[in-house]
Amino acid sequence: MVDYYANILMPFGQLIKTKISEIIKLGIEIDMIAPDHGVIWRKNSADIIRKYIDMADGKTSFSVAIIYDTMWHSTGHMTLPIMQGIKDEGVDCKVIKLRATPMSGAIKEFWKSRGCLIGSPTLNNILFPSLAEFLSHLRGLRPKNRIVGAFGSYGWGGGAVKEAYEEFKRMKLEVFEPGLQVLYKPSSEDEIKCYEFGREFARKVKEYHKLF
Repeated sequence: MVDYYANILMPFGQLIKTKISEIIKLGIEIDMIAPDHGVIWRKNSADIIRKYIDMADGKTSFSVAIIYDTMWHSTGHMTLPIMQGIKDEGVDCKVIKLRATPMSGAIKEFWKSRGCLIGSPTLNNILFPSLAEFLSHLRGLRPKNRIVGAFGSYGWGGGAVKEAYEEFKRMKLEVFEPGLQVLYKPSSEDEIKCYEFGREFARKVKEYHKLF
């Protein structure tokens, strides 16, 4: 259900709430939910309707998704201390490597979490292709009520993190700034910065989650 909602129905939350409200006003008993396409529910109809209302309201877990890809492992190395910093603030965290995860799975994990960090190496001064595709897909789904940030490694002038923030602002998401950039492979000092970046992001997620 969550996978289907996140990847197909995310832009239509208000419409879903309106239609469910119309059905509830009819006062009919529902034995089966059989949409034009999607899952058919033959029991627990009231629970399914409640779940759809929660999803349409944008209710989510108190957690962070780190969605990243890496070229020469440097950005991948950054995810570990960032994740630890998030967890040490008492916030659950899941790390998703894009090239090892179906796009639909990454979108679902984004939707399930209140906060998301995008990790991308810089390739030719722009986002790594898999991250560019992910953010393009996400923008079409018009997500709301999420806080996001970005990090990544670079070798010359950088650019991926900047482009990620430009995409966030196009989507009108809550933005955690500044992002974090590391030159080449993270050093011991860089790992400390990554850890603190994760902790600070988790603190912002805590504050933001209280609004919902």
